Amino acid sequence: MATPQALPVTALIDDVLRLLPSAPVVLEAPPGAGKSTALPLALLHAPQFAERQIYLLQPRRIAALSIAQYLAEQLGEAVGETVGYHIRGEAKFSARTRLLILTEGMFTQYIQRDPELAQVGCVIFDEFHERHLATDLGLAMALECAGLRDDLALLVMSATLPADTIAAWLGTAHVLKTAGRQYPIEVHYRPPTATQSWLAAIPAVIQEAMQVAEHGVLVFVPGRREIEILSERFAGTPGWDVMPLHRQVPLATQRRALKLETQHQRRLVIATNIAETSMTIAGIDVVVDSGRERQALFYPQHGVTKLVTRRISLASATQRAGRAGRLRPGQCFKLWGKADEHGMRQYQPAEIETADLTGFLLECLRWGAPPSQLQFLTPPNSGYLEQAEQLLEQLGCYGVAGGLSSLGRQIAALGTDPRWATILIHAQQESPQHAATAAWLVAQLEYQVAPQHFPLAPRQLTEPMQRRYRHWRQQLGIQPQTEPNDALITSVLLWGCGDRIAQRRGATDRYLLSNGAGAMFHESDLRAREPWLLVLDMMLSEHHRDAVIQLAWSLSEADLEHPAVPREQQLQVRWHGPQQRLRAVAEERIGAIVVRERQHTDAIDDATRARALTRYLQEQLQQHGWQALQLPPFTQQWLARMALFEQVLAPADWPSFALPELIDQLADWAAPYWQHIDSLVQLQTWDPLTALQARLTYQQLQEFESACPTSYQVPSGRTLKIDYTHQPPIVAAKLQELFGTPVTPSVCAGKINLTLDLLSPAGRLLQRTADLASFWQTAYPAVQKEMKGRYPKHPWPDDPLQAEATIKVKRQRQ
Repeated sequence: MATPQALPVTALIDDVLRLLPSAPVVLEAPPGAGKSTALPLALLHAPQFAERQIYLLQPRRIAALSIAQYLAEQLGEAVGETVGYHIRGEAKFSARTRLLILTEGMFTQYIQRDPELAQVGCVIFDEFHERHLATDLGLAMALECAGLRDDLALLVMSATLPADTIAAWLGTAHVLKTAGRQYPIEVHYRPPTATQSWLAAIPAVIQEAMQVAEHGVLVFVPGRREIEILSERFAGTPGWDVMPLHRQVPLATQRRALKLETQHQRRLVIATNIAETSMTIAGIDVVVDSGRERQALFYPQHGVTKLVTRRISLASATQRAGRAGRLRPGQCFKLWGKADEHGMRQYQPAEIETADLTGFLLECLRWGAPPSQLQFLTPPNSGYLEQAEQLLEQLGCYGVAGGLSSLGRQIAALGTDPRWATILIHAQQESPQHAATAAWLVAQLEYQVAPQHFPLAPRQLTEPMQRRYRHWRQQLGIQPQTEPNDALITSVLLWGCGDRIAQRRGATDRYLLSNGAGAMFHESDLRAREPWLLVLDMMLSEHHRDAVIQLAWSLSEADLEHPAVPREQQLQVRWHGPQQRLRAVAEERIGAIVVRERQHTDAIDDATRARALTRYLQEQLQQHGWQALQLPPFTQQWLARMALFEQVLAPADWPSFALPELIDQLADWAAPYWQHIDSLVQLQTWDPLTALQARLTYQQLQEFESACPTSYQVPSGRTLKIDYTHQPPIVAAKLQELFGTPVTPSVCAGKINLTLDLLSPAGRLLQRTADLASFWQTAYPAVQKEMKGRYPKHPWPDDPLQAEATIKVKRQRQ
């Protein structure tokens, strides 16, 4: 066995062995420390684990394969002896295997089948900072298992997340830290110009990196599309071997990208964030970092995942740069400015906050506990959990007591997407031909077949798909059948996706989904626009409002009678004719899609009419306010008076007349007054005053009327209306009618002064004032001088406060 004495983690091995398994150990170790290689081998030879297996969990398949190969070589053995691995679709281990490298998803299946992990002495969670759903779920289950066994060791290893944070969450964990083995890295910032996109700027930066690289360049870009663009751009560069690296690349090609097979060619590896951690890519001394990654965000309103291109976190930037210094001094070219790093997040959000939680919730229920009873570093998104509950209920996963039904347990045990598992189980119950069709389809659906190729013929399945096809046939206990026909495919698919029916909107590229959301074919998609589709996979794009259809299968109207399609009958009321009267229509619906409808002859009952009127008026009031109704002037004034009263005088127990609250409570205060309304024309002319006043007691109404009177009697004896639609309220009076009035009149128990529009004898505005005393002293002399000559028949006394208020001319007063 090789001795990794130079690795920094070696100094902590004795501490790890001393502390385990008394409590969990959290190890913070940057890339290059040897935590994924030297430490597992040391644990393998520790006495406390001599009779037990060790599970080493990895978030990525290629990392699991690479580490298994490396560790087996350190022992001088082939993979499958002391060291083995198990990833989806591929496994190599034996009865001798004691160190088993698992992807986290496989570990979930292992612990579900053996909740006590009876033969396991230690579980190592490597690269915990990546925070995949399976990471958090696997650790939550392992913690429960460790609570029943004091001899089960848990080791959590993170390259970027602080160990102290994780340990504080665990409560009793020990913390160990070590530095990484990192050679010096020279950093160069190359931000795009103001007129350049990062994708347009990156080729020049790659060329610069290739000029300074002695061995190889590793380029980080967000996704497959960018990898293909750049691979084509640099293909055929003399002296360079261009290698793409992403999840869809076959594992054999991924392995080749990790190894340095020839010294004659330098390597240009163009990768997604799959290359950030866990594995060392040989022959790399320069990194080019676009600073972007593709993140999957779940959108429950569509029930689909949207891929968003985002800035990476500072932690990811550090990880990526470190790839240039794993084996020798290196350089890193960053496509951003140093000042931009002030706005970058410290860490990426965990998947438990952003991902579809359907499979996660199913595994929790299979474990026997809702997510609220399990221990998670970050709580799961409550809205996404609600969406997951709805889908699991639709698939028939819930039993009468809220736990899993028999069907739910079968679906969970298959360890694939709940929709695909539902397809497999129902197809098995139908016939061997259905089951074989389901196995063939799921083998493709798990690998997200390209839209233009779905479904593939059995002979066209890729090697991984062929393995999954054999796996599912074995699980279902069936032999290969003849190539399935369209009717079989339709029948099988509907069992898992009956809620994904889509109806074409007219003659467009757009469709209405049964969940009420929109979907569309991309304009460059050449597939036929069928009237009905079963949409198996969609993707939300940053450039389209509707989800873009990826995988779809055409349906006929007869297919909509399939038992998995959730059809329902609903009685709807609608507005018809010039008067927009209520009519009842019986609808046959698939979710939001109306399949057919017919006129309903029965009379509409009072409750249905009230609900329809309430819903309509609520929408109108929210959009247009009180202008949605043709309110009489007195009612408009009443509402304005009440608004002022509530603002100034209303006691704490006064019912609210604020419009948002009135809208929310519309069915309670307004609907009882609609017994004779059955058209929108009648509703739009309805006066709500009586209904509004009924919300007050007699005493409250008297208090309100006294505080906010509708009129003001001027000293001349006339009663003038107060206009409360202005703030403060306004009274218009001829100037002579206010002689002898020293101060401004008021309302609301003297708290609000009225605004006075002082008019000429002809009714024209002379002055607007809220301070009558000031007007008499300062403005009146000028008004008197001007008006005497214009209206000589009217009185214009030198001392208006001592004069008699009047509306008469001088002659009439004599």
